[in-house]
Amino acid sequence: MDKVSVHAKRAFLSKLLIVQICCLYAIGITAKTYANNVPTFTASAPENIEAGDQFRLMFTVSSTKELADADLTRFSASIPEGFTVLMGPSRSRASKTQVFNGNTASIYQVTYTYILSVPQVGTFTIPTASITVKGEKLRSQPLVLTVTPAGQSSPESDPQSWMNTIVTMSVSERSPRVNTPVVLECKLYTIAPVDSLANMDLYISPDEFKVEPVVLQNNQWQIEHRFGKNYKAIVFRKLLLYPLRTGELRIGNLHVDAYIRKVDETIDPLDAFFNDGNAASTKKRLHCTGITFHAHE
Repeated sequence: MDKVSVHAKRAFLSKLLIVQICCLYAIGITAKTYANNVPTFTASAPENIEAGDQFRLMFTVSSTKELADADLTRFSASIPEGFTVLMGPSRSRASKTQVFNGNTASIYQVTYTYILSVPQVGTFTIPTASITVKGEKLRSQPLVLTVTPAGQSSPESDPQSWMNTIVTMSVSERSPRVNTPVVLECKLYTIAPVDSLANMDLYISPDEFKVEPVVLQNNQWQIEHRFGKNYKAIVFRKLLLYPLRTGELRIGNLHVDAYIRKVDETIDPLDAFFNDGNAASTKKRLHCTGITFHAHE
Protein backbone atom coordinates (compact mmCIF):
# COMPACT_ATOMS: atom_id res chain seq x y z
CA MET A 1 0.00 0.00 0.00
CA ASP A 2 1.58 3.35 -1.01
CA LYS A 3 2.15 6.27 1.38
CA VAL A 4 -0.37 8.51 -0.38
CA SER A 5 -3.09 5.93 0.19
CA VAL A 6 -2.14 5.54 3.87
CA HIS A 7 -2.11 9.32 4.44
CA ALA A 8 -5.43 9.69 2.65
CA LYS A 9 -7.04 7.03 4.84
CA ARG A 10 -5.63 8.61 8.02
CA ALA A 11 -7.00 11.99 6.95
CA PHE A 12 -10.39 10.43 6.24
CA LEU A 13 -10.50 8.69 9.65
CA SER A 14 -9.53 11.94 11.40
CA LYS A 15 -12.36 13.79 9.65
CA LEU A 16 -14.77 10.97 10.48
CA LEU A 17 -13.80 11.15 14.17
CA ILE A 18 -14.39 14.92 14.20
CA VAL A 19 -17.81 14.45 12.57
CA GLN A 20 -18.76 11.78 15.12
CA ILE A 21 -17.71 14.01 18.03
CA CYS A 22 -19.74 16.90 16.59
CA CYS A 23 -22.76 14.62 16.17
CA LEU A 24 -22.51 13.40 19.77
CA TYR A 25 -22.21 16.99 20.95
CA ALA A 26 -25.29 17.97 18.94
CA ILE A 27 -27.23 15.00 20.31
CA GLY A 28 -26.24 16.03 23.83
CA ILE A 29 -27.52 19.56 23.24
CA THR A 30 -30.77 18.21 21.81
CA ALA A 31 -31.25 15.80 24.72
CA LYS A 32 -30.62 18.59 27.23
CA THR A 33 -33.04 20.86 25.37
CA TYR A 34 -35.83 18.29 25.45
CA ALA A 35 -35.03 17.29 29.03
CA ASN A 36 -35.50 20.92 30.10
CA ASN A 37 -38.67 21.21 28.00
CA VAL A 38 -37.28 24.10 25.96
CA PRO A 39 -39.36 24.39 22.75
CA THR A 40 -37.46 24.63 19.46
CA PHE A 41 -38.47 26.29 16.19
CA THR A 42 -36.94 25.03 12.93
CA ALA A 43 -37.41 25.54 9.19
CA SER A 44 -37.16 22.88 6.46
CA ALA A 45 -37.52 22.60 2.68
CA PRO A 46 -36.37 20.17 -0.06
CA GLU A 47 -32.70 20.21 -1.02
CA ASN A 48 -33.41 19.88 -4.75
CA ILE A 49 -35.93 22.19 -6.43
CA GLU A 50 -36.58 22.56 -10.14
CA ALA A 51 -37.85 25.82 -11.61
CA GLY A 52 -41.64 25.73 -11.77
CA ASP A 53 -42.04 22.81 -9.34
CA GLN A 54 -44.24 22.93 -6.25
CA PHE A 55 -42.56 22.27 -2.90
CA ARG A 56 -43.26 22.47 0.85
CA LEU A 57 -41.70 25.05 3.16
CA MET A 58 -42.32 24.05 6.79
CA PHE A 59 -41.75 25.80 10.11
CA THR A 60 -42.02 23.45 13.10
CA VAL A 61 -42.34 24.05 16.84
CA SER A 62 -41.21 21.01 18.89
CA SER A 63 -41.82 20.51 22.60
CA THR A 64 -41.91 17.70 25.17
CA LYS A 65 -45.29 19.02 26.34
CA GLU A 66 -48.34 19.35 24.14
CA LEU A 67 -48.99 22.99 23.22
CA ALA A 68 -52.48 24.48 23.08
CA ASP A 69 -53.47 26.86 20.30
CA ALA A 70 -53.40 29.72 22.83
CA ASP A 71 -49.71 28.93 23.56
CA LEU A 72 -48.72 29.74 19.97
CA THR A 73 -49.05 33.35 18.84
CA ARG A 74 -47.56 35.85 16.42
CA PHE A 75 -46.26 33.42 13.82
CA SER A 76 -44.46 35.45 11.16
CA ALA A 77 -42.62 34.29 8.03
CA SER A 78 -41.39 36.17 4.96
CA ILE A 79 -41.51 34.62 1.49
CA PRO A 80 -38.87 36.00 -0.90
CA GLU A 81 -39.92 38.01 -3.92
CA GLY A 82 -40.32 35.78 -6.97
CA PHE A 83 -41.89 32.88 -5.04
CA THR A 84 -45.57 32.12 -5.59
CA VAL A 85 -47.58 31.07 -2.53
CA LEU A 86 -50.00 28.38 -3.73
CA MET A 87 -51.27 27.52 -0.25
CA GLY A 88 -50.64 28.39 3.35
CA PRO A 89 -49.71 28.76 5.94
CA SER A 90 -51.69 25.70 7.08
CA ARG A 91 -51.18 24.34 10.58
CA SER A 92 -50.94 20.66 11.53
CA ARG A 93 -50.01 18.68 14.62
CA ALA A 94 -47.95 15.52 15.07
CA SER A 95 -46.25 13.57 17.83
CA LYS A 96 -43.42 11.06 17.98
CA THR A 97 -41.35 9.16 20.50
CA GLN A 98 -37.59 9.63 20.84
CA VAL A 99 -34.99 8.06 23.13
CA PHE A 100 -32.36 10.18 24.89
CA ASN A 101 -29.77 8.50 27.13
CA GLY A 102 -32.02 5.47 27.51
CA ASN A 103 -35.06 7.57 28.47
CA THR A 104 -38.14 7.69 26.24
CA ALA A 105 -39.79 11.06 25.64
CA SER A 106 -42.82 12.12 23.63
CA ILE A 107 -42.15 15.02 21.27
CA TYR A 108 -45.11 17.17 20.21
CA GLN A 109 -44.87 19.23 17.04
CA VAL A 110 -46.93 21.98 15.45
CA THR A 111 -46.01 22.70 11.83
CA TYR A 112 -46.88 25.69 9.64
CA THR A 113 -46.70 24.65 5.99
CA TYR A 114 -46.55 26.67 2.78
CA ILE A 115 -46.88 25.21 -0.72
CA LEU A 116 -44.66 27.33 -2.96
CA SER A 117 -43.35 27.46 -6.49
CA VAL A 118 -40.60 29.53 -8.07
CA PRO A 119 -40.09 30.03 -11.82
CA GLN A 120 -36.58 31.51 -11.65
CA VAL A 121 -33.30 29.65 -11.53
CA GLY A 122 -30.84 30.73 -8.85
CA THR A 123 -30.02 30.76 -5.15
CA PHE A 124 -32.57 32.17 -2.72
CA THR A 125 -32.62 32.74 1.04
CA ILE A 126 -35.68 32.09 3.16
CA PRO A 127 -35.34 34.61 6.01
CA THR A 128 -35.63 33.75 9.67
CA ALA A 129 -39.22 33.21 10.79
CA SER A 130 -40.50 33.84 14.32
CA ILE A 131 -43.24 32.68 16.69
CA THR A 132 -44.12 33.36 20.30
CA VAL A 133 -44.49 30.20 22.44
CA LYS A 134 -45.95 30.79 25.90
CA GLY A 135 -44.71 34.36 25.83
CA GLU A 136 -41.19 33.53 24.59
CA LYS A 137 -40.20 34.58 21.09
CA LEU A 138 -38.44 31.87 19.06
CA ARG A 139 -36.68 32.26 15.72
CA SER A 140 -35.91 29.66 13.04
CA GLN A 141 -32.68 29.38 11.12
CA PRO A 142 -32.56 30.91 7.59
CA LEU A 143 -32.63 28.50 4.65
CA VAL A 144 -30.66 28.73 1.41
CA LEU A 145 -32.50 27.15 -1.54
CA THR A 146 -30.95 26.34 -4.90
CA VAL A 147 -33.35 26.25 -7.86
CA THR A 148 -32.09 24.41 -10.95
CA PRO A 149 -33.41 24.45 -14.53
CA ALA A 150 -36.27 22.05 -15.22
CA GLY A 151 -35.06 18.54 -16.10
CA GLN A 152 -31.59 18.90 -14.56
CA SER A 153 -32.24 17.58 -11.05
CA SER A 154 -31.59 14.02 -9.97
CA PRO A 155 -34.31 11.42 -10.63
CA GLU A 156 -35.23 11.41 -6.92
CA SER A 157 -36.36 15.05 -7.19
CA ASP A 158 -38.81 14.26 -10.00
CA PRO A 159 -42.21 15.54 -8.74
CA GLN A 160 -43.84 12.33 -10.02
CA SER A 161 -41.37 9.99 -8.29
CA TRP A 162 -43.55 9.92 -5.16
CA MET A 163 -45.79 7.52 -7.08
CA ASN A 164 -43.06 4.87 -6.77
CA THR A 165 -43.31 4.85 -2.95
CA ILE A 166 -46.37 6.10 -1.06
CA VAL A 167 -48.11 5.67 2.29
CA THR A 168 -51.84 5.60 2.97
CA MET A 169 -54.19 5.49 5.95
CA SER A 170 -57.54 3.70 5.97
CA VAL A 171 -60.20 3.22 8.64
CA SER A 172 -62.95 0.65 9.05
CA GLU A 173 -65.57 3.30 9.89
CA ARG A 174 -65.82 7.08 9.46
CA SER A 175 -69.09 7.51 11.40
CA PRO A 176 -68.44 5.41 14.50
CA ARG A 177 -70.29 5.26 17.77
CA VAL A 178 -68.62 6.56 20.92
CA ASN A 179 -66.46 3.87 22.60
CA THR A 180 -66.84 1.56 19.58
CA PRO A 181 -63.44 0.55 18.13
CA VAL A 182 -62.33 1.72 14.71
CA VAL A 183 -59.46 -0.08 12.96
CA LEU A 184 -56.78 2.22 11.53
CA GLU A 185 -54.23 0.77 9.09
CA CYS A 186 -51.12 2.57 7.85
CA LYS A 187 -49.87 0.97 4.64
CA LEU A 188 -46.78 1.29 2.47
CA TYR A 189 -47.02 0.89 -1.32
CA THR A 190 -43.76 0.70 -3.24
CA ILE A 191 -42.16 -0.26 -6.52
CA ALA A 192 -38.67 0.64 -5.28
CA PRO A 193 -36.78 -1.54 -2.74
CA VAL A 194 -37.48 -0.04 0.71
CA ASP A 195 -35.04 -1.13 3.43
CA SER A 196 -36.81 0.42 6.40
CA LEU A 197 -39.21 3.06 7.74
CA ALA A 198 -38.34 5.50 10.52
CA ASN A 199 -39.35 8.74 12.27
CA MET A 200 -43.08 8.17 11.98
CA ASP A 201 -45.20 11.16 13.00
CA LEU A 202 -48.94 10.65 13.54
CA TYR A 203 -50.87 12.89 15.90
CA ILE A 204 -53.93 11.36 17.63
CA SER A 205 -55.40 13.51 20.38
CA PRO A 206 -55.77 11.64 23.71
CA ASP A 207 -58.84 13.79 24.37
CA GLU A 208 -60.60 12.42 21.29
CA PHE A 209 -59.45 8.78 21.07
CA LYS A 210 -58.33 5.96 23.28
CA VAL A 211 -55.61 4.17 21.30
CA GLU A 212 -54.64 0.49 21.44
CA PRO A 213 -51.82 -0.80 19.19
CA VAL A 214 -52.39 -4.07 17.33
CA VAL A 215 -49.46 -6.48 17.11
CA LEU A 216 -48.76 -7.36 13.48
CA GLN A 217 -48.02 -11.08 13.31
CA ASN A 218 -46.89 -12.91 10.17
CA ASN A 219 -47.00 -9.62 8.32
CA GLN A 220 -46.05 -10.14 4.66
CA TRP A 221 -45.81 -8.19 1.44
CA GLN A 222 -48.78 -8.41 -0.92
CA ILE A 223 -49.18 -7.39 -4.56
CA GLU A 224 -51.89 -4.75 -5.05
CA HIS A 225 -52.97 -2.78 -8.11
CA ARG A 226 -53.42 0.94 -7.41
CA PHE A 227 -53.05 4.15 -9.38
CA GLY A 228 -52.68 2.10 -12.56
CA LYS A 229 -49.64 0.17 -11.26
CA ASN A 230 -48.82 -3.05 -9.44
CA TYR A 231 -47.28 -2.32 -6.03
CA LYS A 232 -45.77 -4.36 -3.24
CA ALA A 233 -47.86 -3.42 -0.20
CA ILE A 234 -47.56 -4.02 3.52
CA VAL A 235 -49.33 -2.76 6.66
CA PHE A 236 -46.67 -1.22 8.93
CA ARG A 237 -48.90 0.16 11.72
CA LYS A 238 -52.33 -0.95 12.96
CA LEU A 239 -54.31 0.67 15.76
CA LEU A 240 -57.68 0.36 17.47
CA LEU A 241 -59.21 3.79 18.03
CA TYR A 242 -62.06 4.30 20.52
CA PRO A 243 -63.85 7.67 20.03
CA LEU A 244 -64.31 9.38 23.41
CA ARG A 245 -66.91 11.99 22.45
CA THR A 246 -69.46 12.84 19.80
CA GLY A 247 -68.92 15.32 16.98
CA GLU A 248 -66.09 15.85 14.52
CA LEU A 249 -62.82 14.11 15.41
CA ARG A 250 -59.61 14.07 13.42
CA ILE A 251 -56.45 12.02 13.02
CA GLY A 252 -53.51 14.21 11.99
CA ASN A 253 -51.41 13.89 8.86
CA LEU A 254 -49.07 10.89 8.64
CA HIS A 255 -45.35 11.51 8.00
CA VAL A 256 -42.67 8.83 7.80
CA ASP A 257 -39.13 8.46 6.37
CA ALA A 258 -38.56 5.64 3.88
CA TYR A 259 -34.99 4.46 3.25
CA ILE A 260 -34.99 3.44 -0.41
CA ARG A 261 -32.15 1.33 -1.75
CA LYS A 262 -30.48 2.63 -4.89
CA VAL A 263 -27.98 0.38 -6.66
CA ASP A 264 -24.88 2.08 -8.02
CA GLU A 265 -23.15 -0.15 -10.54
CA THR A 266 -20.24 2.30 -10.91
CA ILE A 267 -19.03 1.75 -7.34
CA ASP A 268 -15.54 0.27 -6.99
CA PRO A 269 -15.66 -3.30 -5.54
CA LEU A 270 -13.36 -2.28 -2.65
CA ASP A 271 -15.53 0.75 -1.83
CA ALA A 272 -18.59 -1.47 -2.10
CA PHE A 273 -17.28 -3.48 0.86
CA PHE A 274 -17.66 -0.38 3.04
CA ASN A 275 -21.03 0.61 1.48
CA ASP A 276 -23.13 -2.54 1.91
CA GLY A 277 -22.35 -4.04 -1.45
CA ASN A 278 -23.15 -1.77 -4.37
CA ALA A 279 -26.35 -0.36 -2.84
CA ALA A 280 -26.90 2.97 -1.11
CA SER A 281 -30.02 4.12 0.71
CA THR A 282 -31.74 7.41 0.01
CA LYS A 283 -34.06 8.89 2.65
CA LYS A 284 -37.43 10.05 1.36
CA ARG A 285 -40.06 11.76 3.51
CA LEU A 286 -43.53 10.39 2.77
CA HIS A 287 -46.82 12.09 3.65
CA CYS A 288 -50.50 11.17 3.89
CA THR A 289 -53.43 13.48 4.61
CA GLY A 290 -55.26 13.00 7.93
CA ILE A 291 -58.75 11.55 8.40
CA THR A 292 -61.88 13.21 9.80
CA PHE A 293 -64.53 11.27 11.75
CA HIS A 294 -68.09 12.13 12.74
CA ALA A 295 -68.75 10.21 15.97
CA HIS A 296 -72.27 9.76 17.36
CA GLU A 297 -74.04 8.06 20.27
